Amino acid sequence: MKLFTRYNRINVTVMVALFMLSGICYYFLVSYVLVHELDEALEDYRGRIENYLEKHGELPPVAPMDETRVSYKKVNDPVKSDSLVTVIISDRREKRSHNYRQLSYIQTVDNQHYRITLAKPIEGVRLLTRTVVGITIAMLLIVIVTTIFLNQVILRQLWQPFYLSLTAMKSFKLGKKQIPDFPVTDIEEFSYMNKLLGDTITTAESDYQILKEFTENASHEIQTPLAIIRSKLDLVIQEEGLSEKQTQALASIYSGIKRLNKLNQSLLLLAKIENNQYAETQLVNLLESAQEKIYQFQEFWLNNEIAYHTNLHPSTIRANPELIDILLNNLIGNAGRHNKEGGTISIKLTANELHIENTGPPRQLDADRLFRRFYKEEQHSQRNGLGLSIVKQICDQLRINIHYTFSNGLHRFTLKWN
Repeated sequence: MKLFTRYNRINVTVMVALFMLSGICYYFLVSYVLVHELDEALEDYRGRIENYLEKHGELPPVAPMDETRVSYKKVNDPVKSDSLVTVIISDRREKRSHNYRQLSYIQTVDNQHYRITLAKPIEGVRLLTRTVVGITIAMLLIVIVTTIFLNQVILRQLWQPFYLSLTAMKSFKLGKKQIPDFPVTDIEEFSYMNKLLGDTITTAESDYQILKEFTENASHEIQTPLAIIRSKLDLVIQEEGLSEKQTQALASIYSGIKRLNKLNQSLLLLAKIENNQYAETQLVNLLESAQEKIYQFQEFWLNNEIAYHTNLHPSTIRANPELIDILLNNLIGNAGRHNKEGGTISIKLTANELHIENTGPPRQLDADRLFRRFYKEEQHSQRNGLGLSIVKQICDQLRINIHYTFSNGLHRFTLKWN
């Protein structure tokens, strides 16, 4: 979930809860205030009746046009208690009932006791309450919608430097010697983040270059003593009078030197690829290159009773010819080396895709670790585990997408390019 989405959900939830709570509270508050005003109006009307009685010695006549209902009723046993309540009074003319706020009290006139009842309709108060609350709710809704809209626009604008930094980081690749160009921003947190990212990348790039130079230099330095050791071993093996035990020991040493030499060459190749020493490109005819590799390996396949099938169509790619040769050599060579006796190999080439499919181990390889350096499916294998790492490095260099799948006992590598 995006940060914007989560923030908006929390913001809207809180605002809606506050809106509902404030709306309910406001409704009851306005109702209370208006009813209180109505009660004061009834008390004021009572005061006017008492003033009239004091001046004229009698109760004022009832005004039929007044919205205040007034009634006088003689009582013999007065209970001097005032009541202020909400009642329902039926209207015969309208044939409906209305809510009224009613004040009832006892008034004595010339030794005669009267119960005076004053009542004012609440309908007008309720209508006014609903109107006021409705307007208030509408204004609150407008405020909420406006706030959400402004948050969307303002927050998106404020977070723009963050996303620009992420985009710059996405294009960064270790070893390219290109520090991402982070956006300049006046927001302190983002500026601090960009500074930390820049410092971290610079340190990582420096350490990577040191490690790469060490690997390349070490491989170069190892190459000469390895060549000397091999030549000396060749001379010793050719001497006569060696016992069988000595011959086996020398053969084991020779095999180890050969593996070490191959490992050294693979590391040198990786260092050269990473160092962009194969930058020169030209239009390479993949059809001819694939046919040449198949011709080189077909004798090995036939000796191991491996059946192969090809479906090749014209295809070209702009790339370094040496890298294409290494790429095809590793992929097609692996299809035979990691196959089984009596297995199959299928190679299909189209305008922008290459599929290499072969039988082999009966289980799927670890796709997450397959292209890592020194990865081996079997830990005691005589391979150095750099073949597919070199393939992946070449594909990245040439912008070729490589994908591994396993289905029906067949291992498939698919290469796609534009």
